[in-house]
Formats: sequence, C-alpha cells, structure tokens
Amino acid sequence: MKEKLFFFSLKHPLLYILSLAVIVRLLALIFTDGSITASTEFNYYHIPETWMINPWVVYIARLIFGAFSLLIITLSYRITKIIADKTTALEIATFGALLWCMPYASVHSIPSVVVLPFLLYGTLLVLKQHHLLDNDETEKFHRTTFIIAGFVLGLGFAVCYLSLIYYIGILLTLLILKNWKGALMTLIGYLVAVGLTQTVVDLIVFHKPFVAMTALFNEPMFETFFPMWAEFFLLLVMVPPMSLLLLFGFFRVFRKYILLVIPTLIIILCSLFTYDFDILLMAIPTYIIAGYVGWKEFYKNSAFWTKNKWLVLSCYILFALLNTAMIIFSFAYL
Repeated sequence: MKEKLFFFSLKHPLLYILSLAVIVRLLALIFTDGSITASTEFNYYHIPETWMINPWVVYIARLIFGAFSLLIITLSYRITKIIADKTTALEIATFGALLWCMPYASVHSIPSVVVLPFLLYGTLLVLKQHHLLDNDETEKFHRTTFIIAGFVLGLGFAVCYLSLIYYIGILLTLLILKNWKGALMTLIGYLVAVGLTQTVVDLIVFHKPFVAMTALFNEPMFETFFPMWAEFFLLLVMVPPMSLLLLFGFFRVFRKYILLVIPTLIIILCSLFTYDFDILLMAIPTYIIAGYVGWKEFYKNSAFWTKNKWLVLSCYILFALLNTAMIIFSFAYL
C-alpha cells in the first residue's frame, strides 16, 4: 500500500497533493465549530441562522466551500509554473493544501476566501500575457485576454466588494509597466462584470440597481490602526522559520514579480486600516507564491545556504511540526 502511494505521488504529484487537501478539509469540515459563524454575509444574501440549526445544511455548505477552495491550489500551481519550475509549483500547491489556516478558512463562508479563485484566475491570465511579452512570444500574445481577466476579477467583486483593492493593485501595476492597452482592457472587462452583476442581480433582489454596492460604501470602512498589527503579525509570523523566509523572499522579488507583489502588498497595507481582518486572507496565495519563489531563487544562488543544506532542512522540519500543531489547534479550538 505504501509503495502504491509512493509511486502514485511520483506519477501524479498534483493529484496527490489535492488528495491530501481533500482529506485535511474533510477533517476541518467535521472537527471545527458546528455552525458557519465566520462572515455569513455575502454581497447579495445572508445565510439564515435558522438554517444553521440543521447540521446537514452546515456540512453540505462546508463541503461546497471546501470543494471550491481546491481551485486555489490548482491556480496557485499554474501561476507558479509561469515564473518558476514544476518542483517549486508543486511545493506551492502543498502550501495551499496544508497551510494551517487554509483548511479552516476553506470550509467556512468567508467571502475573502471564496473570492480567491476569481482573483487568482484573473492574475494568471494577466501574468501569462506579460510572460509571453517578456519572452518575445508575440504570436501567442492576445490583448483581448486582458478583457477576460478584468471580467473574471469583476466577478470576484460580486462575491467580495473589498476585492476591488486587489484589482486596483493589478491596474496600478499594469500602468507602472506601461501596458496602457492592457490596463484599459482589464478596466473594460471589470466594468462590464461589475455592471452586469450590480444591475441584473440587484434588479432581481432589490428591484433597483447598485443597491448592495451603495449600502456597503456608505458604511464606515476604516477604524483604528493599532489592533490590526497583532493579527498581521500572527498571520505572517506565527509559523516560523518559514514565515521569515517568505517575508525575505517576498521583498527580494519586488521588481521581478511586481504583478504579484504590488496587489498583495496593497491588500496587506489596507488590512491594517480596514475594519475587516478577513481581507488579509486574499493576500495569502500570492504572498506565498512570490515569497517562496524569491526565497528559492536566493537559496540556489547562496554559497552559505547550499553548503548548509542541513540548516534549510531543519527549518523545513520545524515549520512542518509547528504547522501541524497549528492545524490540530484550529480543529480543536476554532
């Protein structure tokens, strides 16, 4: 049995990682809190509390959210393959499958997690087109892809309004890269998606357009600065030493992978000011991708780290042990 699993993992590594993700999410579905208590309000509907009395409704809802979250892993893998090798992409997929906070967050109705497949797919399309330009593969380059990317990102806006912050980061980065046409086309796609979702859906639900969006932006968006530092620290530094390596790698590739870094950094900075801590969850996949790729590039070219591979291995083992402990903690107490 062990040999079959070993050869299966070698032949189908991504499918093997997804299988691990499914197992961990099923455990999260069963052992975390019995009702969906985190962020039950989305843009257009509210999950009635009376529904949460029925455990079958809870488990079915969690199963749907958990299954949808698997797209986060596959899209992170595809994004990483564009900027790095397959091995690194598989390691990033493992992060998405087993990082301590993701199983719990994936099976709860948290808008900033549900929106991640939309944000990652839009990012994938934009990044792929720029990769083609950088490698002079102009015959494969299609500017209309930016419209599709903008449209997908706009659909994400319908799931979580605060994902607008991430899109602003994408648009700003395209302008920094002087891709004026790409920026314009993503804007067109974004406005089309927002226009459709905020008019058609609102007309059905409220009989008037832009009701839900107007209500949100009329609410206070900012609170005190200080309390968010604690949560920012907990999320990014809770699982050392890998968290420190990711932080180093993230800023090391600031210019090289600016399409990933700028939107992520804007999300992180905005999370320090907004009233909703959940916003920080939108930054996790791209933060890990940029940070881990940056760290690996440094590690491969560092004489010190290549001579002291035992130290790197020790860091990974310590991270794995602490991460496992945090997963168990999340199952027992969250």
